[in-house]
Amino acid sequence: MKTKIINIIMLCGTLVFASFGVFLYPTAAHAETRDVRFPVIGPVWFSDDFGAPRVGHTHIGNDIFGVKGQPLVAAVSGTIKFVPSPEPSYGYYVEIEAPDGWTYHYLHINNDRPGTDDGRGGEMFAYAPDVNRGNTVTAGQLIGWMGDSGNAESTPAHLHFEIHDPNDAPINPFDTLYYAPRLSEPAREYAVQDSEFLPYNNFQGGANITMGELDSRYDGDEIVTGAAGGGGPHVRIFAQDGIPISQFFAFDESMSGGVDVAIADVDGDGINDIVTAAGENSVPFVRVFDKKGNIKLEFVAFENWFKGGVRIAAADLDGDGKAEILTAPAKDYAPWLKVYNSKGQHQYEFLTYGLGFKGGFDVSATSKTDSFQGVIATSPATHGGPDIRVFDQYGNITRHFFSYGEGFHGGVHIDLANVVTRSDAPEIVLAPQAGGGPDFRMYSLTGKKLLSMTEFETWWRGGYDIAAGHGKIFVSSQGGRRTSVRELE
Repeated sequence: MKTKIINIIMLCGTLVFASFGVFLYPTAAHAETRDVRFPVIGPVWFSDDFGAPRVGHTHIGNDIFGVKGQPLVAAVSGTIKFVPSPEPSYGYYVEIEAPDGWTYHYLHINNDRPGTDDGRGGEMFAYAPDVNRGNTVTAGQLIGWMGDSGNAESTPAHLHFEIHDPNDAPINPFDTLYYAPRLSEPAREYAVQDSEFLPYNNFQGGANITMGELDSRYDGDEIVTGAAGGGGPHVRIFAQDGIPISQFFAFDESMSGGVDVAIADVDGDGINDIVTAAGENSVPFVRVFDKKGNIKLEFVAFENWFKGGVRIAAADLDGDGKAEILTAPAKDYAPWLKVYNSKGQHQYEFLTYGLGFKGGFDVSATSKTDSFQGVIATSPATHGGPDIRVFDQYGNITRHFFSYGEGFHGGVHIDLANVVTRSDAPEIVLAPQAGGGPDFRMYSLTGKKLLSMTEFETWWRGGYDIAAGHGKIFVSSQGGRRTSVRELE
């Protein structure tokens, strides 16, 4: 063995401090320097420990020490080749492959809940959104957080970082890390995946979503989004391939509680309208617009003092050619469903759940046809169990069932549409509102489970909204990540 003097780099802001120490292990040959971004944001220290002896093997990377929870970013642009879930014995791990075949490996990613060393953080505290096998990444994109998972539980928090050539031979990453530019924050913009479109660019508050025919120039139903909590009342209309058609603000732009959306022909002119409802911290306004954003109707759905937000649906329940407008409290109100006519006049209301439940609920409805009566369906919001209820047009309950485990209380979003086109019957489609993974389900009106579908990362628990049209289902993310709309295949 020979003694090697090794630089230990301490990064602090834009300053680089050098200190020296004496380490005893075989000298590792220095490899070519790769053009990368430094993989950790914030103060860290690391040494040239490539080739250092380990139990039964030698070290084939560099350990970068820092503080648990420090952001880890993609060193290069490329494709995520490997990201295990659930946590394997060697800990959470991301592998990125660059277009030239070189790969970059991140080991011991965080597995703890904030402020603990409990090993119970799961993937939500390990990986960043959009870290999914096959996804493209951009250099500097957030991919996870520093930790001590796997066989690093007894060590300080660190990132074990490896670089492999196209033949999968590891090289010493020290010089590459030494010269790599440091970022002060993750990249704010990164690659859009082939399966998604972003209705609000990098806005992370989520989107409410609905589907319906608005523009005959495009095939199929159009998609309408309304910014969710924390966003302004921004309504956008898209073709199914994500091409934007039009947009408008449903309420004052200063409102930040979001806006819910529905599509139906309210005034009976043969052309569908866009029905909107104000989100929380606002007077419970409902407004109806044409597709260009011209207002056609306005009324207040609940008492002026109510600021819990409104969920909205619209359908021609009685078959007179004009849609009724159905309003539900999003939270902090007894579960009264209120029905208004095409002039904004209150028609009737009924309780959907027990009078003491004030967690809010979602609502959807379908129009009366030659084959089917008008149908109303509801689902409890956060703090309610997944108790799906189906009513006739007058509010008489015809069926109820639990769509997820009875212990799930994260809330459920709901929509009704003719998805299975071999019949004219509408189906119920469901998405976890919060706290549940991307477990999207379809049921018949009788409560028979027809299909389970998934999209996004299997471990993401940020919540979703769902919309169905003729033969199609789309979902949108609800918060904690940039807002994404995707089709369920």
